[in-house]
Amino acid sequence: MANTEENKVANVGEKSKVLGFWDCMGFCVGQIIGSGIMVLTGIVIGLTGHGVVYCFILAAVLCIITYIPWMLLGSSIPENGAGYAYTRRLIGERLGFIYVAMFVITQVLISTYAIGFGSYFTAIFPIFNAKAVAIAVILVTLGINLVGLKTSSIVQMVMVVILMASLALFIVFGLPKVTWAELSLARANIAPNGARNFLMGIALLSFATGGARFIAENGSEIRNPGRNIPLSMIVSTVVVALFYTLIGCVASGVLPIEVVAFENLTHVAKEIFPPWLFIVFVCGGAWFALLTTLNGTYSWVTRGLQASAKQGWLPKIFIKEGKGGSPIILLCIFGLVGIIPIITNMSISGIANMGVGLDYLCEFIVLIACFRLPKKFAKEYSNAAFTIKSMPLFYTLLVIAGILMLGVAYVDLSDLTLTNYIVIAAYIVVVVVFMQFRYKHVKAQKELDGNIDS
Repeated sequence: MANTEENKVANVGEKSKVLGFWDCMGFCVGQIIGSGIMVLTGIVIGLTGHGVVYCFILAAVLCIITYIPWMLLGSSIPENGAGYAYTRRLIGERLGFIYVAMFVITQVLISTYAIGFGSYFTAIFPIFNAKAVAIAVILVTLGINLVGLKTSSIVQMVMVVILMASLALFIVFGLPKVTWAELSLARANIAPNGARNFLMGIALLSFATGGARFIAENGSEIRNPGRNIPLSMIVSTVVVALFYTLIGCVASGVLPIEVVAFENLTHVAKEIFPPWLFIVFVCGGAWFALLTTLNGTYSWVTRGLQASAKQGWLPKIFIKEGKGGSPIILLCIFGLVGIIPIITNMSISGIANMGVGLDYLCEFIVLIACFRLPKKFAKEYSNAAFTIKSMPLFYTLLVIAGILMLGVAYVDLSDLTLTNYIVIAAYIVVVVVFMQFRYKHVKAQKELDGNIDS
C-alpha cells in the first residue's frame, strides 16, 4: 500500500515536469539570441572594428566558464527560483533575499529586447512610434506567458525554428561577400581602439551570448534536470556562438566599418539580400530574435520572487497564479520593470551596462553558495549527473569564474552615469532596510511551519 502511494506521488511529480531537453534547448536558444546580436553587434563593431568576431568567441568562453556554478547546482539540487533557492539554502535567508532583490533590478534588460524590437519594426513600418511598439511588445509577450508555461514553450519552439532559419540565410547570403583579409588575426584588425575597448566588447557580448543559465530557474519543471540543465546550457551556448561568429564575420566584413559602426544589422542585410528577402530577415530574424528572448525571460524571471514570497519575504498574494499556472502579479511587476527605462528614455547601452554589471554581481553571490555545495549537500552532489570529483579542480574553477564575474561587472558598471549610481545605491539601501524589518516575520513563519533551514 505504501509503495502504491509513493508511486502515485512520483507519477504526479513527473507529470508536473513539462520541459524536456528540446524544450530546454528552445528556451535557452531563444533566451540567448535577442537584443544582443541585433543591437549590440553594431556597438561592438564601433568599439573593436573587425575584432567583433573574436569578441563573440571569447564572450562564449566567458559565459560557459561562469555557468559552472549554475550547472553544478542545477544538476545537484534543481529547484524553481534557482538563484534565490541556492543562496538561501547554502548561505542563509537574508542573503537569499538580497540576491533576489538585486536580481529584480537587473531585469531592466527586458527593455533592451523591447527597444531593439521597436527599432527593427519601424525599419519596415516607419509610420509607427518605436517607443510605443516597444511597450506594446512587452505587453503582448506578457499576455502569452500569463496563459501558462507550456503554451509559452510551444510558441517559443516555433519562433526559434523560424529565427534560426533567418539567421542561416543571413550567413549564407553574406559570407560570399565578406572581405576575408580584413578579418585576419592582427592587432590593427581586432583591437584598433585599444585593449580596453576590446575588453568592453567582450563584456557587452557576454550579454549577447549569455542567457542559457536561466533555464535553471525552471528546475522543478524540467524532466531529468541533472542532465538536461547543464547539457542544454553548454550545447545551446556553443551552437549560438557558432552562429554569432559567422554573423559577426558578415556584419563587419561586407561593408566599411564606418558604415556599420554603432548601427543595427539592417544596413548589411539590405546589401546582401534582395528586397523581399530583406523583409523576411527583419521579420523572421530580428523580430523573432527579440521576441524569443522576451518570451523566454517571462517564463523564468518570476521564479525567485515567487520562491521568496513562499518563504514569507513578500505577501502571499504575490504568488497567486492564474489558470495556466503563471504568477500574475509578479509577471506584471517585471513587465513594469521593462517599461520604466523606456518611458524614462534611458540609453540602450546604459541599460545593458547596468543590467549586465549587476547581473554578474548576482552571479557572484550564487558562486559563493556553490563553494558550500559538496559539503552541505554531499549526497546530492555525488549522485549528480554533472560533478567535478577533484576538489582542488572544483575550487580552482570556481575561483577563476569568480574573477571573471567581478572583472566583467567592473568593466560594465564603470561606464555608468552618476545618476545610475545614485539610483542603484538608493535601491540597495531600501532593500537592506526592508530585509531587516521583514526578517522577523520570515523567521516566525519558518518556526511556525517547522521549516527551519529546509
